[in-house]
Formats: sequence, structure tokens, C-alpha cells
Amino acid sequence: MPIQFEYRADLNCLHAVGEGRLSRQDFLDYHRNITIPDPPPTLLILSDYRKLDASDLTTSDIEAIRTSALSRTENKYETVKEALVVSDGLVFGLSRMFDGVVHSDKYEAGVFTDMNEAKSWLGLPNSFAAEKPFL
Repeated sequence: MPIQFEYRADLNCLHAVGEGRLSRQDFLDYHRNITIPDPPPTLLILSDYRKLDASDLTTSDIEAIRTSALSRTENKYETVKEALVVSDGLVFGLSRMFDGVVHSDKYEAGVFTDMNEAKSWLGLPNSFAAEKPFL
């Protein structure tokens, strides 16, 4: 699977790493494969997309991905806070679009180019999420 992930129950945090050229379907499959037993009221998501090639994604793809993410969390969590860590350029712009295309009072997304800033924003310890620890 192009997006690898693990859930850390001790931090209520889903950590995902996406690399290479990804499509809309890759993101939709990722959302379908996430299973979190006994979901906590608040879910933190640290998405590392610094090595992602999003050149095939369109505006409608971003809308579909955002809608999928919202539908998967809608009735499970009181709040979701996702930090998207990206490189500069196209992925940064698309990630900003992800945050703005479909509004949700319960799902907040922040876009960062620095992993430590993203972890701080989520309230995670600096030691969390070493380079792909679960692969």
C-alpha cells in the first residue's frame, strides 16, 4: 500500500507516511483500511507526505479525498486534528486546498514543512515519529 500507517493508542495518534506517486484511489483505500478499536474522543493524525508525488491529483480528487476523510471520522470522534507535513511546492498547495475545500467544525488540518512544528502543533513529543518507525 502506498500509504503506510499505524495507530498509537497511548497518544491517540494515527501516524501515516505516503511516498511516491499517489492517486485519489490510494487515499480512498488508505481511509478504508484504517481501523481504530475503541475510538477516543479526540484523534490526532500526523501525515508525513514529504516524499509524496501529487502531480496526478486534481481539484476534484482533493475534494473527494477530503470528503472521504470527513465521512470516516464524522460520527466517531468529537474532534480530529491532522498535521500534514509536506515539502514545498505542489503538495504544499494541494494540502492547503485539502483544508479549505470542505469545511468541518470537528476536523482541523494544519499544513507544515517542518516535522517538529507539526508535532508541536499536535502536542506530540519530539521523540514521536522517527523516520518510518513502523515499516
